Amino acid sequence: MKKRLFALMMALAMLLSAGALAEINPEGLPITTEPIVLTAACSQSEIQGDFNEIVILKDFEEASGIDIQYQNIPSSDRATQLSLMLASGEVPDILFKMSVSSTDQAKYAEEGMFVALSDYEELMPNLMKYFEEYPTAKQAVTQADGKIYAAPYILTGDAIRVGSKMWFNTDVLAKLDLEVPTTLDELYDYLTACKGLDYNGNGEADEIPLTSASIDEIETILSGSFGWMNRGSSHRDVYVNKDGALAYAYASDEYREELKYMAKLYADKLIDQDIFTMDYAQEIAKASTGRALTYIMVNNSPVSNSEFEQYTLGIKEPFTGYNGEKMWTNYSLPASTSGQFLITYKCAEKGEDYVKAAVRWMDHWYSDEGIIAYFMGVEGVTYEKDENSPGGLKLTDAVLNSPDGRTFEQVLAEYVPWAGGANPSVASNEYFKGGETWPVCLDAVEGLRNYFPEEVWAPFTRYYTTEEASELSAIKTEQENYWKEWRAYFITGQKDINDDAAWAEYVAGYAGVNNARYMEIYQKGYEAYVAEQAA
Repeated sequence: MKKRLFALMMALAMLLSAGALAEINPEGLPITTEPIVLTAACSQSEIQGDFNEIVILKDFEEASGIDIQYQNIPSSDRATQLSLMLASGEVPDILFKMSVSSTDQAKYAEEGMFVALSDYEELMPNLMKYFEEYPTAKQAVTQADGKIYAAPYILTGDAIRVGSKMWFNTDVLAKLDLEVPTTLDELYDYLTACKGLDYNGNGEADEIPLTSASIDEIETILSGSFGWMNRGSSHRDVYVNKDGALAYAYASDEYREELKYMAKLYADKLIDQDIFTMDYAQEIAKASTGRALTYIMVNNSPVSNSEFEQYTLGIKEPFTGYNGEKMWTNYSLPASTSGQFLITYKCAEKGEDYVKAAVRWMDHWYSDEGIIAYFMGVEGVTYEKDENSPGGLKLTDAVLNSPDGRTFEQVLAEYVPWAGGANPSVASNEYFKGGETWPVCLDAVEGLRNYFPEEVWAPFTRYYTTEEASELSAIKTEQENYWKEWRAYFITGQKDINDDAAWAEYVAGYAGVNNARYMEIYQKGYEAYVAEQAA
């Protein structure tokens, strides 16, 4: 009933929309000759203020003729509120920075809730340009019906796509008389040496050789040394094994070998013993006080503005595994798989012109002018020209050195909406001035780029029916709960990872979470992908 209702409302809206506005300009500004009002739900990060007061959004309202009234939803509550909206059909005209999953895009588009952006390609030339340049970005948001309902967050810079990195301290290395480790054995020896170093000089054995905000990040960084996750971070739990077949990673021999290594590090107290309850605040506290000697994060912000920042050195190559594996697998697509800008049937009810206006509004943020505004703010206030900076622009001193002690992200948040990610725009090395593009990060990436996977897959969602996509998503949730529980058992020693019987029990348990059906659906997508590439 709901599906038919949405579809009927969409059809009626399109039929009755003629003449809703005087004119939609196909290019240039203003977008519409008569002011219009649209509503949008937006995910609000903890450092972001009211979206209705963000400077560049207010400025573009005046320039475009489109007044978007924002409903601020704290990012911590985003998933819950989004689920309620979609289930009830009580949605605003636009979903902005709401990270709508591919599964939800497919499911609710079929019910008529979302407008197909791909029906308006002539009004979004900037986004189409990036789709042509980065085909996998287009694939990431293309649904089984061949249409695109959501605009993604496009990432053109390698520094942004490599994810979390491992950070060393050159002063620590000098005191230990060691080089940056390049093999798994060297990493173990280095961490062991760190454990015996009273680096903070307090006479206590409180140094932490390696920490992170999550065990996931340690596992991910090591995955390329054990031969799994070899098709990029969008396919973390499924990989192509040494026989060339699609395989479930978390039940593989390769994954077991990594668990053995991690369990050894944990047992020898080389990994933070709080790793299963860690968060970013705790990681920063430990790194900035000299307790954590090696840490994992997208940038070196845990030691920013501390005495240890000067010693920062990022990992420049993955560790060589015991069988010669050496790959940096933590490499994402040039686009998010989730949707960051969607137009709903509520907008269509207002008229076709409103939909066209919304499409053009979205496309602006993929233009050069829009990208600079979105990520850098206002010229002469938050950024200025500088021929020695990437892209010829740099943030102003007022942003970088706020007299009230705020971080540059906190200052910029008054002017731009990018905090928290999930942006319907393009993050590049030139204009995205977040921590991922700091010099130390760019330096690390220059080395890591030599070890990226040969192929980075987009999700296979476009090859599934809506029912298959929903089934896959539901099974994945069960699988992850099961996997994480056993992973903790193995790493902490509650279950012996070296015991074949314990491992067999763990692998057999996947039958109870429908792993066979999961792989059956995944295999269908994989085969369709292979056939498409061969065509």
